[in-house]
Amino acid sequence: MNPFVIYGAGCQGVALLRLLAQSPSSPSVHCFIDSHPAKQGQTLDGCPVYAPDYLLELREKDPRVAVAAGGHYSVIRRLLEKLGFEENTHFYDATPRPLKYGETIPEFSELHDQVRRHTLLSEDRLGILYQLACQANHVPGDAVEVGVYKGGTALLMATALKNSTQQIHLFDTFCGMPAAKPDVDLHRAGDFSDTTAESVSSLLQNFNNIHLHPGLFPDSLPRDWHNHRFSLVHIDVDIFSSTLACCRYFYPRLNPGGVMVIDDYGFPSCPGVRKAVDEYFNNCDQRPLYLPTGQALIYQCQPNACNCHKP
Repeated sequence: MNPFVIYGAGCQGVALLRLLAQSPSSPSVHCFIDSHPAKQGQTLDGCPVYAPDYLLELREKDPRVAVAAGGHYSVIRRLLEKLGFEENTHFYDATPRPLKYGETIPEFSELHDQVRRHTLLSEDRLGILYQLACQANHVPGDAVEVGVYKGGTALLMATALKNSTQQIHLFDTFCGMPAAKPDVDLHRAGDFSDTTAESVSSLLQNFNNIHLHPGLFPDSLPRDWHNHRFSLVHIDVDIFSSTLACCRYFYPRLNPGGVMVIDDYGFPSCPGVRKAVDEYFNNCDQRPLYLPTGQALIYQCQPNACNCHKP
């Protein structure tokens, strides 16, 4: 049987050993390998710790090496390659990875199966939006999405808010992207035109709190929204002018506890989005929270938390 070896005798390596011990089907750990002289010669949870050269003694037995060393993986990979071992054949990165949101919340996994055919957003971004929409159940004000496309994220928001009294307002041209700034934006007029207001309305027909506002934002805003307030605003418009218009209108009207979610903030394919957000919040006490998903979040923590922008 191929010896199973853990490279890394630190906290992550020991945690991996204990995790493997919980499963009868997991391989028995032969030993630890660690480059630190102070750890060599020790025994951790019954497994001895050897120097990297010990792997040469195991070469003929074709060992399988799980590298559990976090940010040191690239250094260890080069060392193992110098010893003649190949990545994914003899060793792999066993650094713990967080569970996907769908693995922790079964209802989101089921919802994702319904939504993914009607959106371009990845599962991680949908997970963020779903959590924020669930939190918005407890914040006064309506929910808004600007940039609806085929309605997938609107379906997600509506499902998360199905037990609330909030109204959900959806803004889109429903005929593609408007004119963009070619010196800032990469998208062009007419992009994402493969949708209609009718198809989105059909997708959301089981919800009675949906309001579609076809047209170019902000011209499509209802005229009686003088004092309207919001709990959740999802902005997915891809270009500079539309993003800036959304920030100017919605951020000052967020209720305390409300949040504005801006998609594509960190994506090089939508440079105008980040330029618009940074320009708007440049002189503001409140700053966007950038997520590894590429989204940006802006919370309204308290009334009049920032006086730089007034409705």
